[in-house]
Amino acid sequence: MRADRLAERLVIMPEPQARNKRLMRLYFTYRVILSIGLLVFSMANTGSSFLGATAPALHIITILAYLVLAIASLALSFFDLDSMQLEYAFAMLVDSVVISILLYTSGGAESGLGILLGISIAFGAQGMPTRIAMLSAAIAAGAIFLGAYLESVIHEQPFNNFTLLVMLGSSYFALAFLSHELAARTQLSEKLVKQQGKDIADLTELNDQVIHHMQTGVVVLDNGGRIRMLNDAAWQFLGRPISTVGYSLSQISSDLAQSLVNWEKQPYSQQRHLHTHTEGSDLLIKFQRLGENEKTGTLIFLDDASRAAEAAQQLKLASLGKLVASIAHEIRNPLGAIGHASQLLQESKHLQGTDRRMTEIINGNTSRLNQVIENILSLSRQRIVKPERIRLDIWLGKLCKELGNSHQLQPKQMISYVSPQDTTLAFDPQQVFQIISALVENAVKHQSHKAGDLLISLTGGMDSGIQEGYIAVIDNGKPIPSDVVDKVFEPFFTTSNQGTGLGLYIVKELCDANNIRISYLPVSSGGNCFRLKFTPGNKHDT
Repeated sequence: MRADRLAERLVIMPEPQARNKRLMRLYFTYRVILSIGLLVFSMANTGSSFLGATAPALHIITILAYLVLAIASLALSFFDLDSMQLEYAFAMLVDSVVISILLYTSGGAESGLGILLGISIAFGAQGMPTRIAMLSAAIAAGAIFLGAYLESVIHEQPFNNFTLLVMLGSSYFALAFLSHELAARTQLSEKLVKQQGKDIADLTELNDQVIHHMQTGVVVLDNGGRIRMLNDAAWQFLGRPISTVGYSLSQISSDLAQSLVNWEKQPYSQQRHLHTHTEGSDLLIKFQRLGENEKTGTLIFLDDASRAAEAAQQLKLASLGKLVASIAHEIRNPLGAIGHASQLLQESKHLQGTDRRMTEIINGNTSRLNQVIENILSLSRQRIVKPERIRLDIWLGKLCKELGNSHQLQPKQMISYVSPQDTTLAFDPQQVFQIISALVENAVKHQSHKAGDLLISLTGGMDSGIQEGYIAVIDNGKPIPSDVVDKVFEPFFTTSNQGTGLGLYIVKELCDANNIRISYLPVSSGGNCFRLKFTPGNKHDT
């Protein structure tokens, strides 16, 4: 079926006129060179003695006429007359007549000049239809037979060269058929190659378009670790580098280059998690060797971990809904009873100091369990995002005062800064307030200084060049250890005995719901920075 469709496509393709035109000019050039050579040999007496031996005057006149006609045919071939078949037919007729006369003037078929007509037939048959090519062979064969017959009549000699003439005429038919078939097959092969080349080019372009528009990042490295190709998604994941192709991977992304080195040491681990400090992107990366001997290069796939998390969020919410219903009925009511009973015990006048301390422990852990339930309940609720256009400097200024008062911080401990000052972003103010409030509370809770030494900065604005809005919560507290940075947004992960491990996880869920990319960046002078990035393609941007 595929061969039939290809044949149909080839049939409707136009004939390679340019190729036929070049072939015809080559044939006409050969005729001019042939006529000049015969004229030189005849005039200078440097050729074979039999040339023109029978009728020298007729021989010279025939060659001169042939030269004039050959030059005229060659000159006309450079004009677009749209009459190639007619030009071919006229040239074949002239060659047949001229060669027949030259055979007569040079002693007949024994002179060997008949082969010249065979060359003309071989040339001409390539540019003519089959029936015209065979007709030309018939005219040529008839011309040499007629010339030989006239020679025998004029000189009153017996017709003795019949066998030789038959063989020569048969060779004309064979040359015409074979040359035409060879030309037809050559043209068909050229069409097939051109069509296949076009199909390959189209397929290559299609593959390039698909690869470059994939949401999955693709990076191709050569065996020296230099970048041969990367698509748009990979370019964004790697921080939009100015130069890429031809550069080593370590120059573009040291984090990804280190992951590649680790994978080469343990290639059995296919998929890895990468947190890039430059962009704060959480990536899932996969490496694959290229080539039969696996030494041609390396193929790297990059996926946004937040997209995978967002895809799994719907399934997770459905499971959490069932879990929350069970928790609400099976745990919260008994927990409330325990807390109420503990409060009644504390009101007893006969309660001793040790027992009173036990009731305080019960109340504290009851409150902690109740907070865990509240956090899980908040995770199961479907958040409806209501974005608004917010003047960032005014909004952050009010937020600083409110959070500073709620955490009993001095004005100098809670500051805000926006650049450019008139930056306006689109986001849900209530949910982003909840995100920043949780980050500030986390900074206050885990501070490593005295209460009066804590400093929290809320900065925001637009990144120059890439035009991406951001809000950063920066504190001067104890930095998060590098070995647990990748786990801070995981549920129930905590470094404190008093924590639930859901604070930053809820922050990450809120960011995902608002299409905000959150990342943790250590501060070089000591401290922590949580950065919220609002991309230009934010689906909530208006």
